[in-house]
Amino acid sequence: MTFSDIKTYFQANRRRFADLAWDDPHQLGPATLRAVQGSLQTFQRGEGTGGDHLAALAEQLGDADYAAAMQLFIQEEKGHADMLGQFMDKQGIPRLQKHWLHTVFRGLGRPLGLVHMVRVILTAEVVATVYYRALFNATYSGLLQQICRRILLDEEMHLVFHCLAIRQLSSPRNWLSQWFWKQVYRGLMAGTALVVYATTRSALRAGGYGFWGFCAAIATEYARVEQMQRPDGLLVMRGSQAPTPAVAAGPAGAWQWPSQSLRAAR
Repeated sequence: MTFSDIKTYFQANRRRFADLAWDDPHQLGPATLRAVQGSLQTFQRGEGTGGDHLAALAEQLGDADYAAAMQLFIQEEKGHADMLGQFMDKQGIPRLQKHWLHTVFRGLGRPLGLVHMVRVILTAEVVATVYYRALFNATYSGLLQQICRRILLDEEMHLVFHCLAIRQLSSPRNWLSQWFWKQVYRGLMAGTALVVYATTRSALRAGGYGFWGFCAAIATEYARVEQMQRPDGLLVMRGSQAPTPAVAAGPAGAWQWPSQSLRAAR
């Protein structure tokens, strides 16, 4: 798999699954609204932020395919923010103009360069894969479930993209340096998971994730991306059978997950 493959995938993905049920009349009930409103505001504000700095770092690398893929990745993230924002508007949920968590998170990787910035973003992507599963399960809104499903499908290639970048762009290190930085990034993942659980626990619980279940899901997902960062690790999206995406036929299996049907309101 190359950055050119991923760029082609992103270009094709822009034309898939574009139609969402915006005419869905379902309104979130009071209990569901209380459970998910704060986390929806936080994640909507975080999707697609900080893209200009990331795009500039990618341009400086001098790899045209990587820079193009990064631009398409940033556009997908902004698309996620737009979808969530439109849903929030329909539900009367105010949009946030800023949030302290994103300010802190965006600043973590900036002083250390592109690869470290990508690792910070990868940490956020891991959390997102678990959060949107919980949000999918927390509501009877068909529209919100469709949005969660679309984001989850997109996140699969995002994880692969960033893992490939880490593999190809990281500078060689001795074993002690590798071990040290691995513990640093694991610590970042653990700290991020704790903060996210503390700030979104009502939505996570509504979606079936208690504290230990959430931690276990994060650990499983992070182990998967660590494996993909290994030089001999397969870069595979969830549900696919091959290490490269079948662009002509569509995403290689990723759209099959989550497999459960959209729930109907009772």
